Amino acid sequence: MAQMSSMRRPALLPAAVAVCTLLAAGRLATEVLSFTAPVQPVLRSSPATRIPRAASMCDSEGNKVREPKTFDASDASSVTGSVTVEYKKRPFGVLAYAPSTSGKGAMIWKMNEGSRYPGDPQGQAFVGGAKQFMAVKKVAGVDVSTWDFWDIMDLLDDKILDNSAGIFQSSGSGSMGNKPAELPVSIEYAVLKDAAAGAPVPSHGETSPGIDRSDDRFKDLPRDATIKEYKIPVAPANYQSQVVETLRGAVASMPEPVGHNGPRYMGPSSLNEASIRQMVQSFKNGQLLPMKDAYKLAIDAFDILVKEKTLGRINVPVGKKVTVVGDLHGQLFDFDHMLSLAGFPSADNQFLFNGDFVDRGPWSVEVMFTILAFKVWQPNGVGMNRGNHEAEMANHFYGFFGELEVKYEKRMTDLFAEIFRATPLCHVINNEIFVVHGGIPGPDPRVWWKGMDNQISFDGRQLQISLSEIENSNRFMEPNPDENPLMVDLLWSDPKGKDGYGPSGRMSSGIYLFGPDVSKNFMEYNGLRMTLRSHEVKAQGYRYDHEGQYPLITVFSAPNYVDKAGNMASVAVLTNDGTKMAGPEFVQYSAQPHPDVPSGAYAVGGPLHPENQPAR
Repeated sequence: MAQMSSMRRPALLPAAVAVCTLLAAGRLATEVLSFTAPVQPVLRSSPATRIPRAASMCDSEGNKVREPKTFDASDASSVTGSVTVEYKKRPFGVLAYAPSTSGKGAMIWKMNEGSRYPGDPQGQAFVGGAKQFMAVKKVAGVDVSTWDFWDIMDLLDDKILDNSAGIFQSSGSGSMGNKPAELPVSIEYAVLKDAAAGAPVPSHGETSPGIDRSDDRFKDLPRDATIKEYKIPVAPANYQSQVVETLRGAVASMPEPVGHNGPRYMGPSSLNEASIRQMVQSFKNGQLLPMKDAYKLAIDAFDILVKEKTLGRINVPVGKKVTVVGDLHGQLFDFDHMLSLAGFPSADNQFLFNGDFVDRGPWSVEVMFTILAFKVWQPNGVGMNRGNHEAEMANHFYGFFGELEVKYEKRMTDLFAEIFRATPLCHVINNEIFVVHGGIPGPDPRVWWKGMDNQISFDGRQLQISLSEIENSNRFMEPNPDENPLMVDLLWSDPKGKDGYGPSGRMSSGIYLFGPDVSKNFMEYNGLRMTLRSHEVKAQGYRYDHEGQYPLITVFSAPNYVDKAGNMASVAVLTNDGTKMAGPEFVQYSAQPHPDVPSGAYAVGGPLHPENQPAR
C-alpha cells in the first residue's frame, strides 16, 4: 500500500456528472422517479394552438445540451427516410433524447451502440436499426413529431430502473399528462438530412493535465476513455455567509407574532424535551412555528453547524449508546413514531441523523425544524450528516423549497441552502464506525468511457484517502464532481456485491458503485471496522450490503417510502460495552397513519407546489 504524502499523485475525475443547473421544463437531473405502474397511454392529438417556449437546454437525463439542434420530423423536406422499431421491454437502449431548439420533438442524443447479449433490452434500439440523431416521428401509430418534448418523454418513459429499489421509474412532467405507452410499442424514427450537423463534439480521450496516459494502469482503456483528476478542495479557515448575515438583521426587526397559542422558540434555553414534544405534537396538528421563531431557530442551528468539521467526531462513553437515523424524507408521523421507540436524544443516547431529512414527504418543514431543535438543544449530543437531498437542485424539484415557500416564504429557501452547505458530510463514532449518507471515496483517477455498463468492475484506487483529508475538505458548496468529487462520492455512491468500482445508474456519468474490497481497504487504512450508510430503500429497513470483518450496513428510516414502497424502516443503535461499540441493534417499525396529503405534494408538478397555489 502506498503511503500518503503531501505530494498526492494527480488523481482524476470522470467525465463530470452532467448535472444541469436549471430545471428543464420541470425536470431535474437527479432521481426523477415516480411510483405509478405503466398503463395504457392517453394518445391525444397535439392541440391546435401551442404556446411557443424557449428550447430546453437539458436532455432527457438532465445533461446540458451545449449545441442544441433545430429539427422538425413533420417537415417532409427535411426527412430522407424512416425506421420503425418494436420495443417489448424498457429500457429500450436510448440513453438520452434532446429537443429541438423550439422545445418540440425528440431526437436520439445518446444510445447504446451495441447489444451485450441476445435479447438485451438495452440493445433493442441498436438491433432494431435506430441510430443517433434520428427523431421520433410516431409512437403506436400516432404522429408526435410536433409535440412538446416532455409530452413525448412521458409517452416513451424510456428509463433505466432505479438501482436502489428496482421498481421506480421517471415521473411525468408534460402538460398533456401522457401515461407511458403500453408494451409492446412501435416507434417510427425519422432519418433527417444532415442529422449529425451541429451535433455535440464528444470529448474522447479527455485527460487532466499532469496525468501520464501511458501509465500501464490505463493501457487497456478504450480510446474514448476520460481520465480526470480527483480533487479534494480544502475548507476555508472560516466560512461566512452574506445570506445569513443579511437575514440575521432582517429577523431582528420582524414583529413578534400576535395571537399565536402554540409553541414558541425564544432561544436555546427555551428548548427541552417537553417543549420539543409539544412542538412535534403541534406540527402534527397542522400548526407551525411563527415566522420569526422559525428564522431564529434556523439561524441558531446554522451558527452551530458552520463551526463543525466536514467529518465530525462522536464520543460515546462506556455504557452509553448512539442512535443512527437514516433517510426520513419529511415523513413526520413516522418520524414521531420512531422517537417513541428509540427515545429522544440524551446524554445516554446520542443521535446522528444521516441525511435526506427532507424532500418528497409533505412534512419536510416540520421534520427539519424538529431536527434543528434537537441540534440547538443538544449541540454536542446530536449530529447531522448531509444527504444528497440536502442540495439546492434536489430541494427545488422534490418539494422542500416549494414547501418552505408555501408554509413560510421564498427567501427562507436561501437560508436552508446555507444550512445544508454547512452540514457535515460524515461522522466517525469512537474512532471505529464511519457513518455517511452515500458511500466511501470513489476511484482515483476518475475513469469513464462510452459504453461503460454495470457489468464493468475495475480496481480504481491506489492511494487511500485519510479521515483527516475528509475532515479538512471543503463542504461549503453544492455537489459538483468537477469541483469536489469526494463530496459526490460521500453523498451519492452505493455498494455492490462484486469487487472493484463500477458505474451507477443514478446519473449519467461520475457516480460509482463500490465493492466489498473497496470498503474494506478504506476502513482498514483508516483503522475503522464498520461503515453505516443510508441512501437506499431496504425492505426490512436495514441490510448488510458488505459482510465479514469490515461490514458495510445500510439503514433506512422512512417506512413505506413515498407511501408506495411497502418497506419497513429502522434505526441502528450502537452501545459502548467498554471494549468496543457493540451492535448495531436495529429498532424496526412500520408506517403510521397520516393525513391524506400525498408524497410529492410540494414537488414540481405537485398539487401543493407554489406554482399551483392561488396568488396571495
